[in-house]
Amino acid sequence: MKSSILRQGHFFSLLLLSWTCCCCFFVAVHGSAPVAESPELLEETSSETFKFVHKTVIIPHDQKKHRGGEDAAATSDQLLVVADGVGGWANKGVNPGLYSRLLTKTIVEMFEKDKEKQSPLSLSEIVEQANQYAASQHLGSATCTAVRLTGPNTLQTLNIGDSGYSIHRRTSSGLNVVFASEPGQKQFNFPHQIGGKYGDVVAEVADHHTHSLQKGDILVVYSDGVSDNLHPQEYHECIDRYLTADGIVVSYSLVADCIARQAYVLGKDKQFDSPFAQGARLVGKRYMGGKHDDITVTVAQVARSSHNDSSSKSVPSPSSAPSNQPEDEDDPHYTESIFIYTGPVPSKEDLPSMEEVLHRKPVSAMGEEEL
Repeated sequence: MKSSILRQGHFFSLLLLSWTCCCCFFVAVHGSAPVAESPELLEETSSETFKFVHKTVIIPHDQKKHRGGEDAAATSDQLLVVADGVGGWANKGVNPGLYSRLLTKTIVEMFEKDKEKQSPLSLSEIVEQANQYAASQHLGSATCTAVRLTGPNTLQTLNIGDSGYSIHRRTSSGLNVVFASEPGQKQFNFPHQIGGKYGDVVAEVADHHTHSLQKGDILVVYSDGVSDNLHPQEYHECIDRYLTADGIVVSYSLVADCIARQAYVLGKDKQFDSPFAQGARLVGKRYMGGKHDDITVTVAQVARSSHNDSSSKSVPSPSSAPSNQPEDEDDPHYTESIFIYTGPVPSKEDLPSMEEVLHRKPVSAMGEEEL
């Protein structure tokens, strides 16, 4: 993705690489006017816990699809992680996707093993330990965003670099962006990144937040292939398309796929005044068009979960093409928790409408519609 590689003592040589990376300098939206409605909270009882209900869609850069791109994601019921491998490593013969994929996988695995301990590690400690392990196995560096559910109404987040996340809330006036993270960077197109001895120290560059959620809040976690081409409020077209009157998303994979496809098209539009182009102008650089890059989108809401539910974690499962046939009760669009495009990317206009999703006939084990 990005072409800036952070190495101690090599700052000025890296500036030559930094212009080709895809971070967004344009300031993120922190929300709209204060919401007048009284907050509706989820209440935890002794027999219930809470979890993320979520799906992820990844669209690699066209020239990187053959190796799965350089973005990575890993998820569980209580943790969502996105990392963006720094593309400049490819100039040195290194595939940065190997580091980013092992980083996200290790973060989730460490979190799942550690969360039941009497004194669990902080999110920063988990990310740093996973970073050191991944860096011991693969050269590379990456930005990283981790979003952790700590209660029915509370999120803890960690953000390094220009991957990010946003929180969206529906009110009587429509959807509002109540928070959007800001990119952490040394200068334009030069994000903070981790990668063992070749990266920043997590404790020094990580941006931490704690958020109070309301019932029905929608989370979007993304790489800069999204934020370079779309502002957070522009996700609302896709969210609204699959949001019921009760504030429930009927298909998280459809919302994620819609956002991802829109970012993909805009990223290849050379006449588009993208957030990246707007950020370039702020620092006196000339740039016009979108920013074609790897794209990762995770969409989630918080839902009740009984204590008997088994914890689940997911890592990418590449597929050759989108499936329009539901194969389980979880989601009517993609059955995979993390879907990776390896072929052509259709237009978002080709996605089914909410009415088509809700009225779709069930599919039998043989793949035929039941009468």
